[in-house]
Amino acid sequence: MVFPFSFAAQGTVRAARAADLPHLEWHGGADLRSFYQNLWHRHEHDEMALLVADLSGFPIGQIVILWRGKVSHPHFPDLQSLRVHPAFRGLGVGTRLIEAAEIFCAARGFDKVGLSVGLDNPHARRLYERLGYESQEIIYDEEWSYTDQKGHEIHVIERVLDLVKPLQSEPLKTEALANKESPAPQKM
Repeated sequence: MVFPFSFAAQGTVRAARAADLPHLEWHGGADLRSFYQNLWHRHEHDEMALLVADLSGFPIGQIVILWRGKVSHPHFPDLQSLRVHPAFRGLGVGTRLIEAAEIFCAARGFDKVGLSVGLDNPHARRLYERLGYESQEIIYDEEWSYTDQKGHEIHVIERVLDLVKPLQSEPLKTEALANKESPAPQKM
């Protein structure tokens, strides 16, 4: 899956590769290594898709698509873990990651997609609402955990709001989808 984005240099959004995992440690360092290894395992088993924004072979951003959604919406995918390297924020990389994830979800036949946003993150909420996501007025504590590099299990609890967006179904002209591969590259 490759979706181009551009600014001063050319980049693409594509499915992650195993070689990307160490390079994603710009977010959280080695402490999040087990988190990324778990994502990769789930990506390989088609439970989710891990997409990266690639700039000259280096992942400067990421987004995760959970195919089975989550408790608040188990029948359609949920987008999670949107991150953009601090040096590349404000350049549209996050928007392009979300758009690529939406295209991938639509290509799999889903008619909507959800995500959650921390109540303490109004900047991200504005981005999601600008992209067409609407509040479901569902607020709850989202919990996740990882094992840090010292072997300690770290639990994270974040108060979040669910947002959902209907997807436009447009047929993608690719045979790769029949094999659960990424849609063909698309230019911005």
